[in-house]
Amino acid sequence: MTDRRPERVYGILVREGQVFLRHQAGALGLPGGVFRPLADHRKNELKAHLYDQLGILADLIWAQGAFDYQAPGEAAAHFSGFYSIWGWEGEIPGPAGVWLDKQAVIDSNLAPSLRILLVSVLDTLAMRTT
Repeated sequence: MTDRRPERVYGILVREGQVFLRHQAGALGLPGGVFRPLADHRKNELKAHLYDQLGILADLIWAQGAFDYQAPGEAAAHFSGFYSIWGWEGEIPGPAGVWLDKQAVIDSNLAPSLRILLVSVLDTLAMRTT
């Protein structure tokens, strides 16, 4: 377990048994990106990426873990923090990406570590208590 500062932050948007993958650099990847050197809050930085890339205002954000991840279009893997997003305001534009269910994630050509993370998020039961 580490609290090492990530170089990138990515969001896993979850709705009705599906996760969202964004079209980027001719492939599918998670929305998010660089965690700027002077940024001090991971979730706020991720919220800014989600607004810039998808036009949504995210809330209900849970930390999910961190590992080396090479996003589409990047030349190398970077230590990345991953967060599941269970609620947001606004509509994600249809052409921005695709929603995948558990079987589609398993059948995808995503990196094994990312597939495992997405399946574990899809197997999570989130309930609003307030």
